[in-house]
Amino acid sequence: MMTNLSIEPIEMTGKPSKPRFFTLSLLPRLVGFSVLFFIVWLLFSTLFMPLLSSSATRAILNAPVILLTTPIDGVVSSLRIKPGEAFEKGQTIATIENPRANQETLLTLQTRRLTLEQQLASLKSQAEHDQQFYDALDKTSQQYQSAYRTRQLYAQRALKAESVAADARLQDAQATVTRNLELFRQGAISEAAVTSSKAQLASLQGAAESIRSQVRINSGDVSAASEQVYLDPDQLRMFDLQAQMTTLQLSLANQTKNRATQQEELDNLNRLIETEQNRVRLMAAYNVVAYAPGTVQELIAPEGTLVRAGSTLVRATHCNESNVIAVFPERMASKITRDTVLKVNVAGLNQPLQAHVVQLLSKPSDTQSANYSVPFPFAEQNSVYVVGAFDEGLSENERARTCNPGNWVTTEVWR
Repeated sequence: MMTNLSIEPIEMTGKPSKPRFFTLSLLPRLVGFSVLFFIVWLLFSTLFMPLLSSSATRAILNAPVILLTTPIDGVVSSLRIKPGEAFEKGQTIATIENPRANQETLLTLQTRRLTLEQQLASLKSQAEHDQQFYDALDKTSQQYQSAYRTRQLYAQRALKAESVAADARLQDAQATVTRNLELFRQGAISEAAVTSSKAQLASLQGAAESIRSQVRINSGDVSAASEQVYLDPDQLRMFDLQAQMTTLQLSLANQTKNRATQQEELDNLNRLIETEQNRVRLMAAYNVVAYAPGTVQELIAPEGTLVRAGSTLVRATHCNESNVIAVFPERMASKITRDTVLKVNVAGLNQPLQAHVVQLLSKPSDTQSANYSVPFPFAEQNSVYVVGAFDEGLSENERARTCNPGNWVTTEVWR
């Protein structure tokens, strides 16, 4: 007996679910599309975007470094600035005390001055003695000259009188010869008497000429003596006196020159001693002064530090000359010149800043890197370093934001 089974329809509530195999077949497709999209994006960003972008691969803020050093040995007794504090050119930064400053040079100069003063005193004493001796010799010489001239004048007068008498005798003798010749012609006297009178006349003529010669010699001696020229052996004493006086005159003139030279040296020495004394006083408490404005980065030698000459006390940044150092790819090298303007985005500023290119470097030297506060950023091969200086007229906030050496920024060529 067969039983009739009836199948009643089952009512389904809700939406019918999709087959499971459809969902599983869609997942690999989504994954494949995602991988393909990533590969396309990677290729585009690595191959095409650099060709289209004008941005630097990396860029940092930088500024010239200021190293404030001490020129002397000593101890840092005071520091008048703190990290992050700005200072001006000419401002006193620190004081270095060195109570045992080297005074060897000062002692040497003072010893030399004492020696010069003693030499000058000796020269002065010698000059005074020589001058007194010269005055005494001059007085004696004048006395001798006066006595000699008096004697010569008396002798000259006597010779002149004798010359007059000789001339009178000569005239008488000539008259006698003339008279005897007349008497001889008359036969009143013999020829021997005439010859005798002529001989007497000749003798008187010789005597008169001798007297005239003595008068001339005497006049020459008087004239020469007035010129301090002594020819008579009796004048040897006066000659010796005059020679001594001449020697003393030369000695006094030489002493005057030596005293003037040594006095000039002493004056120069006094100026050097004064300068050296000022140097010693300065070194005992030397003030280190800033040679340029800047902002303190680091105190290398705090108060109480024993430092040597040339040691760095403070490392600072020249914020007024802050700049950006950017690394651009090789393809941008030909597009960047000294007139190129860079757009620099600095954290904390709403608007980008402008910077003008001031230097292009293929590779910075150690000296160039040492002149900056932080090292240059890494650059790939064939990249180019671009140093850009910010435009003048930055606000205080902008200047403060750019004075952060080592901070990363984004930089691109301003189009």
